[in-house]
Amino acid sequence: MRVAQLIDSLHVGGAEKLQVTFAQVARDRDIGVSVIRLRYHEGAPIPAQLEVLGAQVMTFTGRGMADPQRLWRLVRFLRQGRFDVLQTHLTYSNILGTLAGRLAGIPVVATLHSVALDPTHRPAIHQLEARVLRFGPSRVIAVGQVVAELHRPRIGRELQVIPNAVAEVPPLAPAERTALRREVTGDEARPLLICVGRLTPLKGYPDLLNAFALLRESHPAAALAIVGGGRLHEELAAQIETLGLSGHAFLLGSRDDVPRLLRASDLYVSASHLEGLPLSILEAMMAGLPVVATSVGDVPSVLVSGTGTMVPPQQPEGLAAAMRDTLDDPEQMRAIGAAGQAHATRHYSMNAWMDQLVALYTELQAPSATSPQPQREIS
Repeated sequence: MRVAQLIDSLHVGGAEKLQVTFAQVARDRDIGVSVIRLRYHEGAPIPAQLEVLGAQVMTFTGRGMADPQRLWRLVRFLRQGRFDVLQTHLTYSNILGTLAGRLAGIPVVATLHSVALDPTHRPAIHQLEARVLRFGPSRVIAVGQVVAELHRPRIGRELQVIPNAVAEVPPLAPAERTALRREVTGDEARPLLICVGRLTPLKGYPDLLNAFALLRESHPAAALAIVGGGRLHEELAAQIETLGLSGHAFLLGSRDDVPRLLRASDLYVSASHLEGLPLSILEAMMAGLPVVATSVGDVPSVLVSGTGTMVPPQQPEGLAAAMRDTLDDPEQMRAIGAAGQAHATRHYSMNAWMDQLVALYTELQAPSATSPQPQREIS
């Protein structure tokens, strides 16, 4: 089987990281993979990771969404590659990929990853995506139940839910764990909290820092590592200074060793205001970390009983209390981490995810399944 994946970019983000997960499992199953990006970012690590896994990485830049030369180059590539299916990710790729796939004569699976529309796109782009997805792809899948429920009225068709997956997180040798904790905080004995994600407003980092400042009133040795890059870096650095958290809260920027950092930490925290099915929380669970997170998006379906603690979003006091209660019971922390790891392994493993995707791809190769399913009006 040959599969093409089309995505807006391979810079940073959950959808982008999923391409690495897909390539890893596809290699083990002898599935040929080509990953196509519409934008190029200098120095992004994901393309090199994909190539190491045997995936072909292609770049099709263009002069805006309506660039006809890019569209026809993409159609020609898809035809020549004899792909069995094209899966698209994120707004521009959902639009352009659906058109290109239909013109190339191959089934298209469009993917919706978030409960929020990308604020960097004009409303007309979102309207165009909704119209294209309603009539164009053979199937539209959502990465979580809440994602499907929120987009169904906008798209006007049924969506198939295939939850995200994450790789198992390798254990860390004790000496390596100690050294990494010392590198991050200066003292390996400090309780280390961690959060991973792009530095954007929807991730709620100001709430997290305010909650962490409150936590330190009862746990003055605690340290917080925030992993990710983004436009809020300077603003968050200033807030750290204002709150007196210098030397206690650390902005680590983008890192290519997130699994190691998770294994070196004690507690995962998330203050997001909006989420789909967050890969970062699934990765933390795979690493055996207890989780304290806001109850947004599909987080409640992930943090089932005994695998973590949820609090309402935009309430730093409640977040601080949940972090404090978790840290106060080390034995319970270990039990929560183990339960979360078992749940993530059972329900969000790479192989379970790929089984669902391959079943869908195989179904769409039947001639009767390559056309979009009949649609019904959804009010």
